[in-house]
Amino acid sequence: MEFRDYDTRLAAYCVIVAQEDGRDCVLLSMLSAERTRWGSMWTLPGGGVEYDEGFEGAALREVREETGYDAEILGVLGARTFTPQRRGSGEPDGRPFKSAAVIFEAVVTGGTLGTLEVGGSTEYAAWVPIDDVAPGTPSTTRLPDHTSAGPERARDGVRVVSTVGYALDLWRRLQRMRSLPVT
Repeated sequence: MEFRDYDTRLAAYCVIVAQEDGRDCVLLSMLSAERTRWGSMWTLPGGGVEYDEGFEGAALREVREETGYDAEILGVLGARTFTPQRRGSGEPDGRPFKSAAVIFEAVVTGGTLGTLEVGGSTEYAAWVPIDDVAPGTPSTTRLPDHTSAGPERARDGVRVVSTVGYALDLWRRLQRMRSLPVT
């Protein structure tokens, strides 16, 4: 399939980690059950890039809408592409699409926890312990930047968008690199 044969959805997401009760917790948004074929599930705050905005602006806008927090971007963690498992399942008109997402590391700079979206895809936001939603040990192999797999499962059985595990793996790798001595 050539690039003219499908639509591209640009997206931007933020990994925001803070200490809660002595544990690393990640800020996540709960997608509404009506918005996915898998039901309610955790995702990173973020979403589609509007026509008139860049990746950074979209990520910060989405964090504000979905979580109630203002944020500052610290840097780019990575990028990921995604296509739905079933061709044509992502759009009402049946035209296939591919999501291309940039994933940022960010910190909260203000605001109060609570989704500001009205009629959007987010039910609520929460700080969730990383160990409850990230895959076990960070991967030691090269991370795939594309998956057609469905969601993963959190420790309590709630579904988690696969990009969360991918992004947290990137974040953990960055933390390990930051802790290495400078030579």
